[in-house]
Amino acid sequence: MNENEPIRLNRFLAQLGVGSRRFCDEIILAGKVRVDGVRVDSPGKKIEPGKQSVDVEGTRLQAPVNPVVLLLHKPRGVVSTVTDPQGRPTVLDFTRRYMGKRRRKQKRLYPVGRLDVNTTGALLITNDGMLCYRLTHPSFEVPKTYVARVRGTVDEGKLKRLRRMVGRAGTRGEKKRREDAPVDLVKQMDKAAVLRITLREGRNRQVRRMCEVVGLRVVKLKRVSFGPVSIRDLPVGSIRPLSKKEIETLKKTVHLGED
Repeated sequence: MNENEPIRLNRFLAQLGVGSRRFCDEIILAGKVRVDGVRVDSPGKKIEPGKQSVDVEGTRLQAPVNPVVLLLHKPRGVVSTVTDPQGRPTVLDFTRRYMGKRRRKQKRLYPVGRLDVNTTGALLITNDGMLCYRLTHPSFEVPKTYVARVRGTVDEGKLKRLRRMVGRAGTRGEKKRREDAPVDLVKQMDKAAVLRITLREGRNRQVRRMCEVVGLRVVKLKRVSFGPVSIRDLPVGSIRPLSKKEIETLKKTVHLGED
């Protein structure tokens, strides 16, 4: 699966964190999105990321001159979208000082993928649309590591089943087995355990669903790393910009700049 294969415009915008699929439909229908300079009013229009330009309300979703990549230790109760119709706090509430003071020159920042509202941990936020898209595209298999506290006893049989589920994961129409499917038991307690799970794709509530299949209930879930970037020493609710070296390493992970 190639990241430049045609994709529906509303899905592309949603993957970049512009908003929910419904919200993206609304701004497309309202004429706020242009592809190659032409206004588009069909959410189902297919585009080729990397080959066609996409503008949202006058802001181009491409690699910016001054890229910003932020690492947030997302707290529980915060949603990973640009806006929320229910009025809940969003991850962008933590980015005000990085957006620019003048309204016309404000940077358009996007969360890279999502963490569900009850999951904490590493979330990247950037103004680099193509970096965001590649980091979330399953063909690049960027590893994301989670630590899950679960209710129940974890035996070797459950670990093997979890490893098989991770190992079978793959892009749509391209299922494959992976030998490196790390699911490790960190600690077993009385009626509870701590697991460390690394995924290379980002399905909705994937860790929680996998654990449910083997009879475990996730009571606490944290993403501790996204690719080469870790939240080590970053307190909950804190945010920091990545260094130039960290950004370069992140881009190499998805072969950006090598095309």
